[in-house]
Amino acid sequence: MLRAIVRASLDPLIVIDDHGTILLASDSVERLFDWRPEELVGQNVRVLMPEPHHSAHDGYLDNFRRTGKTNIIGRTREFEVRRRNGSPFLADLSVNRAQLPNGKPVFIGVFRDVTARRRAEMLVRDSEARFHAIFDSTLHFLGLLSPDGTILEINRTAVEATGVPVGEVLGKRFWEGPWWAPMPDGEAVVRASVERAARGETVLGELLVGTRTGQVLDVTFSIKPIRDPEGRVVLLLPEGRDVTELKRAQKAETQMLRALAQVGESAAVLMHEIKNPITAVNVALRAVADQLGTEHKVVLEDLASRMQRLQELMKGTLSFAKPVKLQPTCVPAKNYIDGCVSRLRLHIVKAGADVAVEAADESLRLEVDVALFEEVLANLVINAIDAQPHGARIKIRVEQEGTNVALHVDDNGPGIPPAKRDDVFRPFVSTKEQGTGLGLPICRKIVEEHGGSIEIGTSPLGGARFTIRLRPNLAKP
Repeated sequence: MLRAIVRASLDPLIVIDDHGTILLASDSVERLFDWRPEELVGQNVRVLMPEPHHSAHDGYLDNFRRTGKTNIIGRTREFEVRRRNGSPFLADLSVNRAQLPNGKPVFIGVFRDVTARRRAEMLVRDSEARFHAIFDSTLHFLGLLSPDGTILEINRTAVEATGVPVGEVLGKRFWEGPWWAPMPDGEAVVRASVERAARGETVLGELLVGTRTGQVLDVTFSIKPIRDPEGRVVLLLPEGRDVTELKRAQKAETQMLRALAQVGESAAVLMHEIKNPITAVNVALRAVADQLGTEHKVVLEDLASRMQRLQELMKGTLSFAKPVKLQPTCVPAKNYIDGCVSRLRLHIVKAGADVAVEAADESLRLEVDVALFEEVLANLVINAIDAQPHGARIKIRVEQEGTNVALHVDDNGPGIPPAKRDDVFRPFVSTKEQGTGLGLPICRKIVEEHGGSIEIGTSPLGGARFTIRLRPNLAKP
């Protein structure tokens, strides 16, 4: 009966004597080792062992017979064993000792194939390694919480930024971390956010985070619930982004814009204060010039012209410095451009120029500040006429370009070399002998305030092409 019980064992079971000879094997041995039980009986158990245990096994038994000591009895250890064809695999081996009625010892070994378990463990390790590679390499602060807010993981970015070691916070509630000290109500805010996320809500907000060096960081954060296939919240993912430098830059930009606005307001006052004296001096110079001889009159006329240029320069500087306040209106593109060109008709006719307006689609519309954007178009047309004072040809075309509306202003002038195209948008840089160098910078400022862009290229007419593109939210087809 005992033999029948042994042979019926689900796990492969082998009984050997103290010399390693197999006395009995269960039927399940064949499933694992490809040996039939009766084939194994009488063989030395080392037939199931690869090197080095194959050669050393008899020595192990000899040592046991002499000393009665062994490191394997009563324990389960992982060994590499081999099948009948010699292929190796890993198995857990549990060995125990029994005493036969004749006083001789026998050893009972139970095998369990752990190949699948080891493969699963390896997959888990690989998965964990990939998780930590992503988790620790992100530039944002990341954590992993249980639904009750217990901290399970904190990534390296957060550790390095705050100086708080992982071991100091693992197992604590998220709101108990030392990061929230700069906020009087920080713990309460974080706890409430965790509780909302545990109920399935994605929570967004801003926090002040303290570091071990005493620095205070501005952080935008989110806490997202992670659900299992049944929809239950099983984990929480807190994520933070350090926006300290961004906030500082925004603050500096706001201060700069405020200062520029004050400069613009001051420039308006200064312009008002200087304009009248300049005008009076200009009138006086011309009046005096009428009373003088030709040579003196030329000198005074030149001086009056210089005063006039100074007045125009100050007017341009004021326009460039003061803030732009848009009052956008949605208008039919072709009709609007035709109207702008018609108001330049006197200048166009006097210069003998030809200006044509085309629209790829008559239904295209522009959302622009009609007065300010007309200033842009007028500046581009007059510049094109000045660049080719005899027989200037100018074409303005408006068309859909992807999701944008594009306006192309082409001329047949000498064009603008690529090396100088960026310079013409810089204040006080002019290609004209009498130019102020503020026209194109003002144009770009107005276009960019509309959310668009302006760039220079080469025209099919042989001269320059100015292209204005307006963003989708300001350009409505």
